[in-house]
Amino acid sequence: MSLHAIQRFKRGCFGRAGTAAAALILSGAVVGSAQADDKDWYASIFAGAVVPVDDVDYTNGITTAETDLNTGFTFGGALGYKWNDVDLGGFTPRTEIEVNYSENNVGSLDFSGNGVGLETVFEGSQISSVSILGNLFIDGPELLDTGITPYIGGGVGVAITNHDVFYNAGLNFNDDGDTSFTWHVTGGAKYALTDSVSVFTDVGFRQIRNASSERRFDALPIAGGGGGIFEDDINSIYVRSGLTVGF
Repeated sequence: MSLHAIQRFKRGCFGRAGTAAAALILSGAVVGSAQADDKDWYASIFAGAVVPVDDVDYTNGITTAETDLNTGFTFGGALGYKWNDVDLGGFTPRTEIEVNYSENNVGSLDFSGNGVGLETVFEGSQISSVSILGNLFIDGPELLDTGITPYIGGGVGVAITNHDVFYNAGLNFNDDGDTSFTWHVTGGAKYALTDSVSVFTDVGFRQIRNASSERRFDALPIAGGGGGIFEDDINSIYVRSGLTVGF
């Protein structure tokens, strides 16, 4: 075989090998991207603001303590599973376990029958809660190939609420962990940064049902008319932003 023929043969082999390698790499990239897009498990972290919807009117059935909460904050995380194999006409469900913490300072407190503003709330008085929730969300189709995916959902769980409210001379509402039912509805959108990482923003309504606290003087319970246990629902709107990583 001539030198020219040998060179042509080598060029043909390397050309075909290069083409095959390029095709293999391209197909691998496509498969890898598809697999990444179909990641089932994910973890999220978030933080945001908690805005009270109304005053919390704690009552023992006779006396009411109208408690004004300031805008507070929340943060937390979730571990979830996206049900990619479930076909809902372009919509995809996902379920998750969420744990969050929220805190609101108390701006003012007024007892019924005492007149407005006679109770002096000490600085640092607050109501906080740790919630554990089971959530269900539905992801919609991606919006016009923008990488933005809307979602809506909600969840139920338990909230462990702490009251540290001090007013006047030694009077306080204090509870080291009242456990009650909580629920929320939430809607938002997420934006894909990569095949496995996205950012999101959502807004929701949350209610903690029948959060209760005991009225005390220093460390001693005060029963009074109707008893010393006061309770009411805590309603709030939250706005959060966060990061999600699929795996």
